[in-house]
Amino acid sequence: MSRAIRNTFLLVCGLVLSQVLAAQVTKVMGTVTDAASGVPIPFANIYFKGTTIGVTSDFEGRFSIESPKATDTLIASFVGYTPQSHFIRLRSFQYIDFKLVQANIELSEVIIIPGENPAEVILRRVLRDKPKNNQEEYERYRYETYNKIEFDANNINEKFMERKIFKPFEFIFDYMDTSTINGKNYLPIFLTETISDIYYRRNPKSIKEVIRANQVSGVKNASISQFLGDIAQKINIYDNYLTIFQKNFVSPVANFGLAYYRYYLVDSTWVNDRWSYEIMFKPRRKQELTFTGSFWVDKETNALTRINMRVVDDANLNFINDLLLRQEFGLFEGQYWMITREALTVDFNVIEDNRNILGFFGHKTTSYRNFTFGDGGDEQIHSSPVNVIMQEGAMDLGETFWQENRHDTLTRDEQAIYHMIDTLKSLPVFNTYVDIIKMITTGYYVNGNFEWGPYMSV
Repeated sequence: MSRAIRNTFLLVCGLVLSQVLAAQVTKVMGTVTDAASGVPIPFANIYFKGTTIGVTSDFEGRFSIESPKATDTLIASFVGYTPQSHFIRLRSFQYIDFKLVQANIELSEVIIIPGENPAEVILRRVLRDKPKNNQEEYERYRYETYNKIEFDANNINEKFMERKIFKPFEFIFDYMDTSTINGKNYLPIFLTETISDIYYRRNPKSIKEVIRANQVSGVKNASISQFLGDIAQKINIYDNYLTIFQKNFVSPVANFGLAYYRYYLVDSTWVNDRWSYEIMFKPRRKQELTFTGSFWVDKETNALTRINMRVVDDANLNFINDLLLRQEFGLFEGQYWMITREALTVDFNVIEDNRNILGFFGHKTTSYRNFTFGDGGDEQIHSSPVNVIMQEGAMDLGETFWQENRHDTLTRDEQAIYHMIDTLKSLPVFNTYVDIIKMITTGYYVNGNFEWGPYMSV
């Protein structure tokens, strides 16, 4: 091998390795408590040293944080306590419990005068200015959306992995990872990517999605692609009720939110170069379809700039063990607040008893860009009898297209799904299982240009 070829080879390997390492995520879960009493500390700040990547502990002092750009030190801090740091292992999952020690700080006398909760004052401003900050109130616009949906099998134990049916596919368990949602191990099994153009018109109301590109791991089915597009999964936080899995949850910024939630002003900070207030919220009562979490409010416009929330533990949801939603918003042309990123994660299983039962994680990650206002698309698109339109050839685009057009680089888990499916499809025994499943579900066995069946009549 010549020196030039060798150097080129080493350079390519280095680039590939750097991309792989960049896609690997550092994941940490844990709690923040008082070292003396053991009482949980809510609203504590947890962040990677030297970065702006951080989270806030919830009302029980719990936190979870993950990032491909983590540093090797995680810090927890709270007013009145000495900050504490922990060394962490990069590109791995771990638990860390912070036990903060109270600082000896002498404060001057403070006189507290009863008054209105400042968080409620800010909330009322949010409700007052809903019409000018709710993107569904704007007349016409269009934008591009990139949507990823991933499914992972969780609650996988050794007994499950030792089943005979998995013997030819034992290598797939090398792709297992651990979730920062609840510490469950999981195996990525399905991924779909979609790039669409969304056209919106307020009056008469019309929302159309034109799917320009779609790929599904191991599947080419237009019906699946349309179901997994952007419109079917849309959640508008400004609505009074959020319909998720046919259940109506009360939004934390519902017009009647004060009847369902308690609000706490915990911080003020810069969000996307705009001064914002951070408000945490929790339900007033148990066993209602509500959330717990926090949101940030822009000081100038009273619009939401970010929201993180989680369904309460005691909500009566069949098959749903956990649900988390995160949204981020941006200001465009100085007057239009639009959602720019969204992440929805659901932990569910097919029967209610989730003890050692195989379940699934569903992840939806969406980003939005190329906003155009005053242009909701031509009338031919809005006159279409269907809401989701699949462009011809949308499912036949190659990897070069996706590398150039997807909004985000695939994570290690996402890359693993495509690699795992490609490997599985090369195994004759896997294709045999697929043929059997197709025969059972359709009633026909396909052999070349012939379909034999229905098998129940043969």
